[in-house]
Amino acid sequence: MLESLVTRPHDRARLRAGPMHAHLAPFARALLAEDYRPRTVRRYLFAADAFGRWLQRRGVAVQAADDATVARYVESRGRFRCGARPRGRLPDAASGARKLLDVLRQHGVVAPRPCLVAPSDTDRWFAVYDRHLDRVAGLCEATRRMYARYARALAALRFGSAPPDWSMLTADDVAAFVRQRAQTLKPSACRLPGTATRALLRFLESSGAVREGLRGAVPAIRQWKHASLPRYLSADEVARVLAASDAATPQGRRDCAIVALLARLGLRAGEVAGLRLDDLDWTQGRVCIRGAKSGRDRSLPLAQDIGDRLVAYLRHGRPATRCRHVFLRALPPYGPLRGASSVSAIVERAARRAGIDAPRRGAHTLRHSAATWMVRRGASFKQVADVLGHARLETTGLYAKLDIDTLARVALPWPGGAR
Repeated sequence: MLESLVTRPHDRARLRAGPMHAHLAPFARALLAEDYRPRTVRRYLFAADAFGRWLQRRGVAVQAADDATVARYVESRGRFRCGARPRGRLPDAASGARKLLDVLRQHGVVAPRPCLVAPSDTDRWFAVYDRHLDRVAGLCEATRRMYARYARALAALRFGSAPPDWSMLTADDVAAFVRQRAQTLKPSACRLPGTATRALLRFLESSGAVREGLRGAVPAIRQWKHASLPRYLSADEVARVLAASDAATPQGRRDCAIVALLARLGLRAGEVAGLRLDDLDWTQGRVCIRGAKSGRDRSLPLAQDIGDRLVAYLRHGRPATRCRHVFLRALPPYGPLRGASSVSAIVERAARRAGIDAPRRGAHTLRHSAATWMVRRGASFKQVADVLGHARLETTGLYAKLDIDTLARVALPWPGGAR
């Protein structure tokens, strides 16, 4: 195993003389089974050897290593400054140390990870609240996480580390919490604390934990629905973003297909990340979008340019793996993208390469752009809402502000003359 990965004799001799030698071959086999590249496996082997020698110098047996030991080792290696990573980049000698510990646990060399602490009364209460949000309120997972985050923050602010006694919650506590949280957010998001707190109080009132009417203590955060315009890109800018990814590389083919789905169909970033091979109906030329947010699936047509980009990626860019997600990470171990943030990062890189100078260059800007151009081309709000997956037409109505030509025909004259 080492001979095929480490070609220089003196490097092999060094690895065989190290305290981690007996565990290097199983480590290499585990990495190769997960489609790690040979050069990455080689780097991880030398890092494992460095970790073993570090343990030896401190008189720690390999069998005694645990998560705390690995954390101390990783931090002892220091970090390089890196603009893309606020905490810096780890050196090669620290690569794969946590992965090595996982493999050692799988082979029984290191003791299994300790069992998690039993859930506290507070954790059990929030589990009940999450079930209510899921089964009664019908909220998607992302919204439930956001609501739970605000609920835990309110409990921590009012009760500290003690189990929450919601009967002690006062109107002043509620108002102060919502105002404190809202003032730290952007105008477009400042209503979230109030919405999440109101949902919590509604649940507490229905269960009798607080008195009726406490919801009225949530201050109303004034936010004008149509005070601002959704940011969008022109048709030329969208074309530049579509052309910005290098279609000659596997990663570029993936990015091309992702940008096309966002720009042509107006999908959400999370919908693209969650797209699965079974959702593509090549016979009918359609794609099924799972309604994680609205709870309703929708079927959209696959235009020729989108289909061509998807086929190029699936045939010549997507790694061979059992994972059923359409879009996978570009580097091994191959798996699904890490949610909406990964998709937005792909779009932002493409927009930067295209020279797009806009305040926001993420995935949602392409969704706004698709909706804007549908409205400008004469699509009805119902048609746009069906494509975007909006549950209410009022949500789609904000794009009426961007149909400048139609608005100009119905505009009333300014009193006293034109200005």
